[in-house]
Amino acid sequence: MTTAKEFRSYYQTDRYKGFYQIKKSTYPLSRMTLLAFSNGKKNIYATGVYAEEAMAKIFSAIDQYHLKKKAKRLAMV
Repeated sequence: MTTAKEFRSYYQTDRYKGFYQIKKSTYPLSRMTLLAFSNGKKNIYATGVYAEEAMAKIFSAIDQYHLKKKAKRLAMV
């Protein structure tokens, strides 16, 4: 999935693959934004200069989480 599609998916539903935003903090002195997403079981954190940069990192981490989860399921079969 491209970043544009990921952003569109998130902005339409406020969720991305079951994860939702639980925290957004901006630190003006360091010019960083911290985002935290959760699915109720797993929390994922990312920082970036802009919120969009942090969200792109979050989306990548969520995709990796789902890939690992899928690989575990296939290994059990």
